[in-house]
Amino acid sequence: MSYGTSTIQVHKKLRLDKRKGSNNWYARLTLQNGQRQVKSTGTDDLEKAKEVALEMYYDVQARLKNQLPANTRKFKHVAEFAVKRMQDDVAAGTGKQAYKDYIAAINKWLIPYFEKTDVEKIDLAALTAFDAWREQEFGKKLAQSTINNHNAALNRVLDEAELRGWINKSMRPTLLNKGVPTQSRGSYTAAEYKTIYTALRTFHQKTTNTKAAATRETLRNYVLFLANTGIRHGTEALGLEWRNIEWHTKGDDRFLAVNVDGKTNKRKAVARDRVADFLFRQSQLNPRLSYETLDALIAAKSTGKVWTTRQGETATVANLNRAYNALLKKLDLKTGADGQPRTLYSWRHFYATQDLERGVSTHALSKQMGNSTTMLDKHYSKYSPLLNAELHSGRTSKKQSQKPTNTQASPATLAFDMLTAGKLTETELLAALGVERDGYAVTEEIAMRALEAKNADLIDSNTLLKILNG
Repeated sequence: MSYGTSTIQVHKKLRLDKRKGSNNWYARLTLQNGQRQVKSTGTDDLEKAKEVALEMYYDVQARLKNQLPANTRKFKHVAEFAVKRMQDDVAAGTGKQAYKDYIAAINKWLIPYFEKTDVEKIDLAALTAFDAWREQEFGKKLAQSTINNHNAALNRVLDEAELRGWINKSMRPTLLNKGVPTQSRGSYTAAEYKTIYTALRTFHQKTTNTKAAATRETLRNYVLFLANTGIRHGTEALGLEWRNIEWHTKGDDRFLAVNVDGKTNKRKAVARDRVADFLFRQSQLNPRLSYETLDALIAAKSTGKVWTTRQGETATVANLNRAYNALLKKLDLKTGADGQPRTLYSWRHFYATQDLERGVSTHALSKQMGNSTTMLDKHYSKYSPLLNAELHSGRTSKKQSQKPTNTQASPATLAFDMLTAGKLTETELLAALGVERDGYAVTEEIAMRALEAKNADLIDSNTLLKILNG
């Protein structure tokens, strides 16, 4: 609306007027779809304002003709909307743990570089220039995992821009990652595991600092928990409250389950049975808890932090890392035989290799650990020769050749056993069972094994129905 100035009609879909408190002319455009836009011409000169307004109008028309958004926004503006959306999701309890890392990446790296860039102009050339700037600012090549985090953060901003109609899907660039491959943090052998948990029993007695001693007491239970759940050290484990732990009942059995707010999603992780003892011992360190049994503590749904020391303080990543590194140095276990350094995060690798050695499939393990099967295959395929030592040494085939032929398992039994061991995919299982062949009939054995596989998350619902219905 104009204030003390007549509206200047440039043509039927474009006019100029002024706003209160501003001498500049504003262009008001009516688009073909009926939407309206208001843009400042940046000048109080009428003739110049007409030229600018016409340029704006024809630019918008050209964009629409080429199926581009009618307008765009500066990166900082879009990024602020993306950050606000993630913060709201976290506050509502629907956000992911990774959102905090994305927000940090947006504020520290993306906004400082792309701040005044139109979000639609972020293309391969812009990303290449950003990659060079980031490396110069950091002083060296970043790790691939760090760049993956930055790319995920940038995708959140581009998602926001697309959602608001400021870019089209076809305009989104392919993100780059030329970082240094992430090095494994190493793992432990079963013998080293025993050495470490044995040393932890008295480690708290080896210091005169009461706070350090309290941290070491908690460290003992923390290490045993990580080694027997596969949960990530840091935010994932230290964020646990007692109400996140529950009993899962299956028939007459019950299993200890941990509700984890993971890196990318929430999940339930089933702990080894022995973890119940470690957790109850940990609860007895907390001066604010006085439950006589773990059952009573779980039933209470306490909001207290699990990893609280005898001094009533929640253990921190820094304190636990410091204490653990001191222990590894004392035991001369900081570096493994493969030359890789070991950390508290290495217990996640220990857990994974233990399960793979027991024959757990990568599909089932991925559900437990909150990883994709692709990620597990990538990181743990190098352990295959050791996990299958009997096979590679020839002992397995030799033992099998000595077995009477009349004790061989049926093809269906062998197929399900191979699925459980991670040696068959669901598609290969269906082919081995012959569900597509004429004359296929589901037997009681096949039905039972299929249901067991579905219950263990080894197959999905579609595969189950194909097996049962043919």
